[in-house]
Amino acid sequence: MTDYEKPVVLANEDVAEGVYTASGAETSTDCWSVGVTSVQDWNGSHHVFEVKCTHSTAVVHISSQTVVNLTFSNSVTDAYSEFPCTFSGGTVSVSRELHANAYNSGDTMTYKVWVKAADEATTKAISCNGATITCTHAVNVQGGFD
Repeated sequence: MTDYEKPVVLANEDVAEGVYTASGAETSTDCWSVGVTSVQDWNGSHHVFEVKCTHSTAVVHISSQTVVNLTFSNSVTDAYSEFPCTFSGGTVSVSRELHANAYNSGDTMTYKVWVKAADEATTKAISCNGATITCTHAVNVQGGFD
């Protein structure tokens, strides 16, 4: 975080919803880029995709977790990965806790995601139409981000 903006808190007694603020971590998409490639359209039960995440060379921070959201062309009936994975409809989310402290210089992480659709033909034809990634920045030992 390069510029600090003081948050503004507004109270409205007429609404039932609330927004809660958190401290100690910042979620961002400014540091990682993500790409997805089909590597095997049928392994006997699933279509296999490779997820490759590359960190920006311009940003240095402690990255404690990334979440990759993949959007597929069809509904997914099963999905799994090397990391915790959830799915709903045509979206698969993979959460990866990172154990390395500082990311910079274009560091990469690569892993696979296995997805299954309603039948063999749909599974073979399924494609990944989009991928987004968010990153949780942890406070470093000096007490700040980036």
